[in-house]
Amino acid sequence: MLMDNKIFIAALLGFCGWIGMSVTDLKTEIAVVNVKVTENHKMLTVLWDDFLRGRHDNIAKLNIEVN
Repeated sequence: MLMDNKIFIAALLGFCGWIGMSVTDLKTEIAVVNVKVTENHKMLTVLWDDFLRGRHDNIAKLNIEVN
């Protein structure tokens, strides 16, 4: 009976250690993705603003009279 408890405790500690390492890896991956998304947002904001400024002359006119 004593041997069964030791095996169970060892397995439980191993499982808890595995969960801890998995959470740490996940947090690291999330941090990397967060940095990439932030950089892409900065880049796309500049491109989108430039696109909208370039289309300023080509916007359809709604208050125009037709003959």
